[in-house]
Amino acid sequence: MHDSTFIVVWEGLDGAGKTTLLNRTLTSLTSMNYKALTYKTPSDTPSGIFARKYGNRSEIDHMTRMLLFLANTSDDSSIMKREIESEKPNFYFIDRYYLCSIVYGLALSKARGEEVGEQEFKKLIELIEKIGFTVFLRPDLYVIVDVEEEERRRRLEMKESQGGIEDEIEKNIEIQKQVRRFYRVFYELRPQQTIWIVNAEGQLEHNTEIIVDRLLELAKLKE
Repeated sequence: MHDSTFIVVWEGLDGAGKTTLLNRTLTSLTSMNYKALTYKTPSDTPSGIFARKYGNRSEIDHMTRMLLFLANTSDDSSIMKREIESEKPNFYFIDRYYLCSIVYGLALSKARGEEVGEQEFKKLIELIEKIGFTVFLRPDLYVIVDVEEEERRRRLEMKESQGGIEDEIEKNIEIQKQVRRFYRVFYELRPQQTIWIVNAEGQLEHNTEIIVDRLLELAKLKE
């Protein structure tokens, strides 16, 4: 159904510069006359607003939070499909998708003492994708953005000073450690479908070039 559109899911740790890198890549592709669109979750749809406002409350348990954000990505998939079908972009970027909901849900669970391991994570990904086979879009590529912890914290301090911190999870080192761990498991599970980018200070343009080159290469193979 979406063979003419190359679908990319962008994931990563809070403070890694994922959205900045996404936008820079989008600009680069647009300057090369490619049509590229982006969709961000949690969105401003009813399910996205509820997930963000209710799911991010400190008293909400990790299971409820994960299911709320997962519901938003599922619910919004129909919107994304309609947009792809009507606009027919060359590239479609999704800023966090169902993988994020699962990664953060299990990272919260692990950080709070639950025994959640790599095998449980792999089984849950497989199950969610199987149940949602006709619901979710099937990404052609995942871009996972990471950064050294010291630099991540520096960026979050700057973000906090500007009033941009929405969730205390962003600053929790142990939770972010588990987030990185589960993203790494996914990368090792699907290395041919995933790019792991360490978005260090001063590397924005270089990383953008790496991603753009890879996207054009893979999109050509898909034709």
